[in-house]
Amino acid sequence: MNKSIRTLASTAAFLALTMVPAFAQNSKPAAAPAATPTATPAAAPAKMKATPKATKAAKPAVARHAAWTKDQIKAAQEGLAKGGYYKGEATGIMNKPTQAALRAWQKANKMPANGRLSDEILSKLSS
Repeated sequence: MNKSIRTLASTAAFLALTMVPAFAQNSKPAAAPAATPTATPAAAPAKMKATPKATKAAKPAVARHAAWTKDQIKAAQEGLAKGGYYKGEATGIMNKPTQAALRAWQKANKMPANGRLSDEILSKLSS
C-alpha cells in the first residue's frame, strides 16, 4: 500500500507540472517549481500558445532630412553631373531623373540603390 501511495503522489506531481502551463496560458509565468528527482516534466501540451518568433534585426538608422533645401539638392545634382550620372540642368528640385542618377551613383559605389539623398551621399558628392 505504501508503494501505491508513492506512485499516486508521483503521478499527481507529474500531472501538476505538465498541466499548469496549459491552465496558465493567459497569465504571467510563475516562478519555476523546484525540480524533484522523481518527477520530470513531459513535452508541453499542444494547446499552449507558440512563443513569438524573433523579429528581424532593425535596420540601421539613415540620417535623413524631412525636406532637403534647393541648394542641397542642386549641389547633389552638380556632383552627379560631374560624375556623368545626371544629364539635366541643376534645378534644385528632386525629380525622377535626379533619383535615377542617385540610384546609379549608389549602385556604382556599392550602396543600397534607393534614390534617396542622405548626409553621407551629399558630402561625398560635394567633395
